[in-house]
Formats: sequence, C-alpha cells, structure tokens
Amino acid sequence: MGAFVLGSQNPQLTQINYIIASNTLPLAVIISICFLLGVVVGCFVSFKLFTQLKWQNYRLKKQLTPEKDNKKRIANKDT
Repeated sequence: MGAFVLGSQNPQLTQINYIIASNTLPLAVIISICFLLGVVVGCFVSFKLFTQLKWQNYRLKKQLTPEKDNKKRIANKDT
C-alpha cells in the first residue's frame, strides 16, 4: 500500500541503465518492482532459515529420545 501511495505521487519518468541496455520507466513502477523484489527475497530467506531451524530441532529431539529411554531403564532397575 505504501509503495502505491509513494509511487502515485512520483509520476516522472526515470532512466534505468542495465549492463547492455537502458530503459525509461515511471518512478512508480520502479518503486513497486523494488518493493516486490524485497518481499520475495525476504520470504525466501525467512523460509530457508525456518526450515534449517526446524531440521535442527528435529535432529536434537531425535538425539534426546535415546537419552530419555536410558534414564527410564536406570530408574526401573532401581525400583
């Protein structure tokens, strides 16, 4: 929403120079593209970090399970 409001107040054309070409676009379009690229990159990075943490949590829980079983066996032997 903020990109739309900011972009609608900036109707002037802006030249973009690429490595091999150039293009003239309205500033509103450039702002919107940059905003959407930021959202996509942010979602990708967040998803990657989230899956890494979930995988680490799974491995740690799996590692903890045999230790719990050993403690239960020791407790049962004492009784």
